[in-house]
Amino acid sequence: MIRLVVTDIDGTLTRRRGDLLLELEAVEAIRLLESRGVTVSLASGNSLPVTAGVARYIGARGPVIGENGCLVLHQGIVHHVCRGRPGEDLIEALESLGLSQSWQNMFRMHDLSFNGPRELLYEGARLAEEMGYAAYLSGYALHVQPRGGGKDAGLRYAARLLDVGLDEVAAVGDGGNDIPMLRAAGFSAAPGDADEEVKSIVDYVASQPGGRGFSEVARLILSGRAGGSRI
Repeated sequence: MIRLVVTDIDGTLTRRRGDLLLELEAVEAIRLLESRGVTVSLASGNSLPVTAGVARYIGARGPVIGENGCLVLHQGIVHHVCRGRPGEDLIEALESLGLSQSWQNMFRMHDLSFNGPRELLYEGARLAEEMGYAAYLSGYALHVQPRGGGKDAGLRYAARLLDVGLDEVAAVGDGGNDIPMLRAAGFSAAPGDADEEVKSIVDYVASQPGGRGFSEVARLILSGRAGGSRI
């Protein structure tokens, strides 16, 4: 039985990949899950204030997972899953490649986001890993953080806070940075327009894109048919 749904935002609750407008059908699905006793947590590469703001206004009441798992907000307390912050040497190296820092970095504690052309994002990820950091490509930006984080770490931390077993957790996501949490959950799903690598590893791929795909997954969960094997 699924007691906790952990979902990405961009590309999963929005209308489609690359679209930043929330799909209202997904918002209604979250409220339906919550009304039926299934807690919903948002897990995003966004800063914690942005992620927490979205969660509050759409009705997701579970722990808020920000900065790709580095921070978890629950009952007004911020829990630090990660320790430290990328150093100035890495920031300078990424900027020298031609990448630019996200405006959200001023609000970030552990995970920094960089924007730029796709080929430079891949080069930046390789460089960050060579310098000893974890790097995640979300499909929107490059995220770098100290090792020990990731959305899987955030998911596990949130589950412990709620005393929920991993076999009682469903994870939904669309991008490469979602793969660790999708692998950690007892049941995993993706919208129909998710990254091909994501679709290859989840238990269920929705027929619809973005937030409509999330709504489809929510109905599956509420039907009791969400299990640990591919559907």
